[in-house]
Amino acid sequence: MQKIFDEVLTLDKRCYEEFALSEDILMEHASMKICEAIREKVEPKNKIFFLCGPGNNGGDGIASARILHDEYDVCIYLPYGAKSKMARLQLKRYELLGGRVVDGTQEASAYIDALFGSGLRKKLDKKSCEIINWINSKKAHKISCDIPSGIGVGFISDEVFIADISISMGALKLPLFEDFAKNYVGDIKVADLGVAREVYENDSDVFLLETQDMKLPLRENKNSNKGSFGHTCLVQGERKGAAILAATAALNFGSGLITVMTNGTNDTIPPYLMSSSNIPENTTSLVIGMGLGNREFELDILLKSDFPIVIDADMFYKRSITQLLEIKKNIILTPHPKEFASLLEICDIAKTDAKEIQKDRFNYVKKFAHRFPNVTLILKGANTIITTNKQIYINTLGTNTLSKGGSGDVLSGLLGSLLAQGYSVKDAAITAVLAHSIATKKLKINNYALNPLDICKEIKCL
Repeated sequence: MQKIFDEVLTLDKRCYEEFALSEDILMEHASMKICEAIREKVEPKNKIFFLCGPGNNGGDGIASARILHDEYDVCIYLPYGAKSKMARLQLKRYELLGGRVVDGTQEASAYIDALFGSGLRKKLDKKSCEIINWINSKKAHKISCDIPSGIGVGFISDEVFIADISISMGALKLPLFEDFAKNYVGDIKVADLGVAREVYENDSDVFLLETQDMKLPLRENKNSNKGSFGHTCLVQGERKGAAILAATAALNFGSGLITVMTNGTNDTIPPYLMSSSNIPENTTSLVIGMGLGNREFELDILLKSDFPIVIDADMFYKRSITQLLEIKKNIILTPHPKEFASLLEICDIAKTDAKEIQKDRFNYVKKFAHRFPNVTLILKGANTIITTNKQIYINTLGTNTLSKGGSGDVLSGLLGSLLAQGYSVKDAAITAVLAHSIATKKLKINNYALNPLDICKEIKCL
């Protein structure tokens, strides 16, 4: 996994103070990474258009144009001039080489966005939006310096530069991983700024998950039986298929025993699952909420239990959940934004709605983590967020294929299976979320065609 930062100004300052690196040196390295990305995609002598802002993000762009001068047909556009000390210095160097400054947009083979980057504090003005809208309409390679212009901390402008590649300077930055940024950032790369990335970065509580962080429940002990791999109990509600989906996922992800806790009626349960009207005594994890509806459940059973619990869906509308969150530590919550809004209100953390949460997901997750540091939360979305013990883990591997009813039920089953087999809540959350996404990406289907059972089948082949 990789570290992610809210801001990197303190990291830059550390380079100046501890390693005697200058702002000029850091900018030169940033520019070299932009040039490298251009050379990988654009043949020499083609036209490169640099959209440069008035600050140091613009300075990165101007410096890149200087380096590529004569290698490409380069021009820069400065709609707001060059105002920072480094931007003015880079412009002087560029002009001394005979570099060309234009007074408007031009057709090109590639467009480089060095307008505002991570320094954006308010939505783009009309002029910037018009420029970016024009560039977005062009079929050309597009690279963003740091963060696509138009994306800020907790907000998005009316127009945003649509990048094929975003080159984050020094380290990964949190706004790149907002759900609303996913359509704009393209492939994300990091530019070293004169020292190795491991040296530049310091401690962080936010991490980007990678495929290798998934630890599958592969069986190593040859002297084993079905009881060796845990017993997952799943509570069935009014919408009965949800628990069956979750149970099938749990079975396919290694749980040795699976029981669906029914209402005591003659429900039809697949032959590979067990059913009961009670929680089995040897239960090692419980999953509740998916399809629950108005079914009542004795909260005392959960409060007195020592097995880990996965809570999903309809449970987030029941006020009794607060007692669980106060008492239980081995618990995982899996809301989508609308359910999370209900949970925040029930817990007196915030009164909001799904739309507002999507504008500032990380802020709301941090508020919840501060209130319940011992609870593991998985906020589902385009980029799934996990928080546990005040640390945040982000999974960007999910796709819009998962936008189908039942996908979340499968995730709950995967979580319950891993917990039953002895995973910690943190490790279960990370592995289940990654497996859910990676299995879906491996499916050879059109992205509109997902049947949640497809995920259950693909889980077997990871």
